[in-house]
Amino acid sequence: MQTLKDILTAFSFVGTNEEKLTSEFAKLAPYFISDGYIKVRDDFRIYPTTVEFYIHSEKSGIKDYIVYHRNNKFVQGAIPYFPIMTLHAHDSGYDITFENAKEEYRASVLIRAYQVWDVKHRCWLKWNAKEQLFCPYTTEDKTPINTQVLYLKFLLNGFPMDGGNLVSWVDATELIAISAEDGKPRKGVDLYDENGIRLKGQPDKRPWSFSRKEFIESI
Repeated sequence: MQTLKDILTAFSFVGTNEEKLTSEFAKLAPYFISDGYIKVRDDFRIYPTTVEFYIHSEKSGIKDYIVYHRNNKFVQGAIPYFPIMTLHAHDSGYDITFENAKEEYRASVLIRAYQVWDVKHRCWLKWNAKEQLFCPYTTEDKTPINTQVLYLKFLLNGFPMDGGNLVSWVDATELIAISAEDGKPRKGVDLYDENGIRLKGQPDKRPWSFSRKEFIESI
């Protein structure tokens, strides 16, 4: 069985053919949204349900200036490439990265929507805006899917600096049957000109967002 890390390690893309790249992202998407979860200690499982792809070439190639982890973004000069499957926290949420130092591009998926399984209490958790915390999901919520991307910080935070395998990706082939929708434009992403200047109000229509057609009802 190929793991998500195997798939991302094998991924390679050079050139400027966005149609071909979109096709490659469509192949990758099910591995994120249908084939595994993020294990947080022995407490929670986070199942991505919508992911958005981002890729930016540091040389000639496809540009995606909204990418956070790239040269001359927040830090002047060149910055090191993340290892495959690094969890990257930033102002818009959390990415799972698959950058390529040899081909000089930054690539990642943003977890745009997700389900949270409480392992101890064996229930889905849903963000409660009134209480400002994750509460057990009820059918009144209609769906256990959470779209509050930034609130993942309440789950993916507080880990010791001396290491330990406390957050990890777990490949789970029993979910592979859950299908993905066709790609759609990413949420709130505008076009940028050739100089990296944002063209506010002009949406980037590249269909690099992929979602599950249905949520997971039980585990």
